[in-house]
Amino acid sequence: MASELIYSLIINGGVIIISTTLIIKGTLLRGNKSSSGISASSNETSTGTTLIVCGLLLLITQVVKIANMLV
Repeated sequence: MASELIYSLIINGGVIIISTTLIIKGTLLRGNKSSSGISASSNETSTGTTLIVCGLLLLITQVVKIANMLV
């Protein structure tokens, strides 16, 4: 029983690290204005926003799962 909890926490921790990486990468893409042209800039902004939203949803889901496991 305890080993299953530890394995689940390890997996959830890995997913939290991945979601944090997605959020950071999305923030960097949104902040990067080095590409020329309007469409290239809006495409990077759109991709950055998508990464941030997906990362936040994944992070919130994992935090709720951990909270439910520990309660």
